[in-house]
Amino acid sequence: MTLNIANKKLRIIAGPCSLNFKNIEDIYKISEIQIKDDKGKKSKAIFGTRVVGLKSRTELNEEGSGMGVDFYTYQKNLRLFLQGKNIDQLEILPSIKIAEEIIDKTNMVVTTEIMSPLLQLPLYERKIKKGKLMIWNPSVNQLGWPIYEMSAIAARNNWTIGLKNGKWFSEHFNFADEKINDKLSSMEKTWIGISKYIKNNEFIFIMRGVDIENKGNFRNVPIHEAAKRVKKMTGIKLFFDPSHSFGPKLRDNIVEGTIKAMSLRLDENNYLYDGILIEVGTSETDKDQHITITELETLTQKLSSFRDLKAPSYS
Repeated sequence: MTLNIANKKLRIIAGPCSLNFKNIEDIYKISEIQIKDDKGKKSKAIFGTRVVGLKSRTELNEEGSGMGVDFYTYQKNLRLFLQGKNIDQLEILPSIKIAEEIIDKTNMVVTTEIMSPLLQLPLYERKIKKGKLMIWNPSVNQLGWPIYEMSAIAARNNWTIGLKNGKWFSEHFNFADEKINDKLSSMEKTWIGISKYIKNNEFIFIMRGVDIENKGNFRNVPIHEAAKRVKKMTGIKLFFDPSHSFGPKLRDNIVEGTIKAMSLRLDENNYLYDGILIEVGTSETDKDQHITITELETLTQKLSSFRDLKAPSYS
């Protein structure tokens, strides 16, 4: 089984910003959300979930607050690695054990942000089935070599890589009419550029908005026109991250804003976005930009009225 995003079905990946031992039940509730087709037939609505165990934070908290459930095990593994231990002697991260169980019980794809490819991904490789993982870079990490390392491990496991755009946008942007200059911005150049480090496996672009001076109440303004240009230039599939775009100040706009984004067209035959990466339920990090599970149910029902949703794949 492969995470195949070549067709036009919309893939929804939903779950907490960061995993903890209290919000695992949220993920199982999310996995049970269903929609009905025109004939009344029910199907699962959520394709995948977030199982982020090690968080990208601006400032290190030595006590582990906000750093994720994997933080202490990661530190232990780093010490062992520096002592010359091999990867088989390192301890499996807590989030990986949880991810393995979620896959077995729900058939959903699990997705996670990767901070340290060579210390995280070989451990995923020991536990996670081929084709059942999507990994992405932190938006603050726009270097090619970590992506290269992610690609090398993902390729032999049939895993998908997500590339989040950088937070900056160098050219003037008028959000009122969504016009951008014809010249590629530094964000677009880098976004496309780091994709060249990916070899022999599937990847997607993830629009998570940009941090610009005139962003208003957005956490990061979604630049849909830039995303459209990148997709047209590369032909690569595209996901939208509404949580990091709307943020806590516009949390109540996330559902309708996501519906609007999913209705955008690349051309008359294709939608702009092929998937959604959205924060749902409860979390110890970014908790004010999560929608509720009930709101996710509403979102899926509204989206299914004009888009086909991809159910979890059985392997």
